[in-house]
Amino acid sequence: MGVGNLMRLAAVCLLVLLPISVSQAKRDAWLHEASSLEPDERIVWGELENGFKYALMPHRAKPGLVSMRLMVGVGSLDEKDDERGLAHFVEHMAFEGTRNFKPGELIAFFQRLGMSYGVDVNAFTYHDKTVYNLELPQNDAELVEQGLRLYRDYADGILFKPERVENERGVILREKQARDTPSSKIAEASFRFSFTGTKLAQRNPIGLEWVVKETSVEQLKAFYRKWYRPDLMTLVVVGDFDRDDLEARIADNFSSLEESEEKSPKRKFGKLARSRPFRSGHYDVDGVERYTLEVSRTWEERGNVDSWKRRETDARRALATSLFNERCRILIDGMSERFANYNRIYDFPYCQLTISSGGEFWWDAFVWLDQLLRQAQTYGFTQDELDYVKSTWLQSSRSSLSSYESAEPRMLIDDLVDSIATGRVYVSSRESTERMNAYIESLSLEEVNKEFNRIWKLKRLSYFMAGDLNRPLDADVLKRRFMDDRKYSVLPYVPKLPEQLEYTELGEPGEVEEIHSIEEVGARTYRFSNNARLTFLHTKNEKDTVRALVRIGGGMLEFRDSNPGTHALAMSSLFRSGFGGQDIEEVYKELRTNVTSFVFGVEDHDAFTYRAVTQVDGLDEVFKVVSEFLLAPNIDPEAFALAQSKLKQSRELEPDGMNEGYRFLNRLLYPDDPRFHSPSISEISEVTADRITEWVEKPFKEGYLEVAVVGDVNEAALVDLFGRTLGALPPRRLLKSEFESARSMHFEAATGRRNIEYASGMGDTAASVVIWTIQEELTLKQSASLYILSAVLESRIRERVREEMGASYSPSVRYETFPAYESLRHIRADVDCQKADAGAILDVVLSLSEELSSGTIADEELRAAVAPLEEGLKQAWQDNSYLLENVLYAMQEYPEITKNAVSYRDGLLTTITVEDLKEAASRFLVVEDALAVAIVPADKTDIADAPDWDQSRRAGLAK
Repeated sequence: MGVGNLMRLAAVCLLVLLPISVSQAKRDAWLHEASSLEPDERIVWGELENGFKYALMPHRAKPGLVSMRLMVGVGSLDEKDDERGLAHFVEHMAFEGTRNFKPGELIAFFQRLGMSYGVDVNAFTYHDKTVYNLELPQNDAELVEQGLRLYRDYADGILFKPERVENERGVILREKQARDTPSSKIAEASFRFSFTGTKLAQRNPIGLEWVVKETSVEQLKAFYRKWYRPDLMTLVVVGDFDRDDLEARIADNFSSLEESEEKSPKRKFGKLARSRPFRSGHYDVDGVERYTLEVSRTWEERGNVDSWKRRETDARRALATSLFNERCRILIDGMSERFANYNRIYDFPYCQLTISSGGEFWWDAFVWLDQLLRQAQTYGFTQDELDYVKSTWLQSSRSSLSSYESAEPRMLIDDLVDSIATGRVYVSSRESTERMNAYIESLSLEEVNKEFNRIWKLKRLSYFMAGDLNRPLDADVLKRRFMDDRKYSVLPYVPKLPEQLEYTELGEPGEVEEIHSIEEVGARTYRFSNNARLTFLHTKNEKDTVRALVRIGGGMLEFRDSNPGTHALAMSSLFRSGFGGQDIEEVYKELRTNVTSFVFGVEDHDAFTYRAVTQVDGLDEVFKVVSEFLLAPNIDPEAFALAQSKLKQSRELEPDGMNEGYRFLNRLLYPDDPRFHSPSISEISEVTADRITEWVEKPFKEGYLEVAVVGDVNEAALVDLFGRTLGALPPRRLLKSEFESARSMHFEAATGRRNIEYASGMGDTAASVVIWTIQEELTLKQSASLYILSAVLESRIRERVREEMGASYSPSVRYETFPAYESLRHIRADVDCQKADAGAILDVVLSLSEELSSGTIADEELRAAVAPLEEGLKQAWQDNSYLLENVLYAMQEYPEITKNAVSYRDGLLTTITVEDLKEAASRFLVVEDALAVAIVPADKTDIADAPDWDQSRRAGLAK
């Protein structure tokens, strides 16, 4: 359960699927009917006599899976001033008892059906709607019927038991607290500033604290009766279902919903405040030294009907802004992705430019942003810039289309729901992609430059900043600074001349020395003449898409430095250094043109890794780039200095103090092992480039090399490509070193109760963490028992702490294993809470673990824990990401990993008995062996509930 983050939309540039506002006059009709566009012909649109609507879209790429959404046309925009938060409150109450499901029964019921709470059963409240989610792991009639039965209960059968209402008050306040991080508060303040004058600026879906605390049961019921009416409800289903059967079941379940005699309530957005030149706003956040600087523009446009012309206008604006974003990326960082974006939020066109600044340089940063904008408006962009951004845009679009055709229903349904809510026509993915791609390709440089000047008008821009301000952002001062600077002309942007990325000629391709088939999973392994290893599994789970995992050397197992800053800086410094005289910019552009995702790191601990997701034709670039880094790993002094500066700055300006607490917790867990530590600022400053080189050079040049590839690629072509790239490198180690001493993790585990106070941050955000450290090798069955035991403990914690105490929003328990360290494991419980509750929650978790260790486990608990895990495994074997990371992962280095994965697939979890759980609990959940930590703020830091530019609103927050 949760609230939709509309501010997040402002940071995402939607290329084609931009939302259209709700037409008030036709809130009771299909909004797309006003458009000339034709919706996807697969969709079945239906409406019952009482006004209840449904949209059914068959999608059989994943047989048996069905996604369902019940959308209710009420959100925070529909609340009165004294109702702010009631839409979200009602959503919470849907899980606290209905006509057919007593309080506490709902979660257990769906667990028995193989569905996980929070993953398969969930709900969200947005500004304009409330949406209830169900992910059915099977399309059998009983499960579909139970899903519809539950939705009918949501429609008119929520009970609002007084004791459950009281409990949920606390849960909602904990949810609000969990979301009240400095970053989210700054984003919310920015959103309010950009949409001043509209209800969007005043209606955060989470609501106001006093409303949550003081709303009566009768007020909740009245709100529910007013808005939960059939003409404001739409059932959306995507997946593998029988249309006729489903339509009949919908009629049976929802035809008897009582039709409202009142007209559909009208929704008013308000009127956007007129923007004056140099309009400014600021938001003061104590303890947050990173300044967020924003330049933005929001405006109104006539007409709200979806059309190709409207989509082309939005695409043209988004492309022009993407050009500017790309220029900012090169000048500011070289690697970060998002600075400038254009979007349409509830029919308001909105463009935004955002950067972070430290120290007292923020005035200069604002002036510099103004110079960048003036430069782009005066001289425009170049043809090379346009060609490059077009190519990345089109590559992303084609990749999305391929993913769509083989995606799970849950990946498609929310876009259909949004289109229904906003009036955007759900055109078929192929038609939309092909038409918009053709339009993007047709745009000239002159058209794009003109569009940029139209939407980024200097006289219409607003300026916002947030952080620990020692003085406010004054509009008059800002105007004087800008006007003084604008007396001088800006020079034209001189882009770096485009260069073709040159790769090293590797010589004769490597030959295959060994081939083995792994029949249990359908994979094949290869060893080439240079000892490079390839593992491949062909699937059609993702059309035309390939995932690759490159594992090199021993990673942290070879780390001998006492300073954790060395490993924290290593991979970033290495990548920024480029290769063969090619700097990061050429490398980055090459990858972004053809590759969807390329991530490098050493998080696996037992290897340096490169992970990539790409279209088939991008795999060539991935293998070539990795080969270059392995041939001659190089740490460029300037690249290292930049990486070091960036890491120091991010730590110095970190807005969320909880991270500080968790870093200290890791040092408690592994007191003498820097491999597990995050560095302090002083440790970052002490790192030198030669220490990184000393660590990575030898394993990169000659260390053990194993690559796993899964996806929709021809095996012969893959083997040939591998032989010409990674297989043609100089000889690698035949076998990986044992690293026996490095893998040995026997240490005196920390136990007892501790209190960690963090000095920076805000509010009352805290966490209660209990960790049991296991330092012995376990059998596969013992490990499976611990997965189930963790699920049982999580269920008990959720019932006690969330459902009974209302003291936490999302408690979790997980069982952690480490392939690099066979004798190291953790059972870890994390409970978000208030500072005042942290100690009591530690008591509860320890008490519950003691109950489990004493042997009080029921058969029903075992079944409820196993069913979702089993269903999750069935679906996981159709997911390439799971196959890569859990089945093919280091298959030739650790053959037992694949064998274990097959055992889980073949039903290992179902063989675990209550006696197995009792034995595991009595052995591993011993209270005396637990480390119980309360992570709490040292001093309470308050953030104003309203930004400084709106004093009247702040005053109005008190009842």
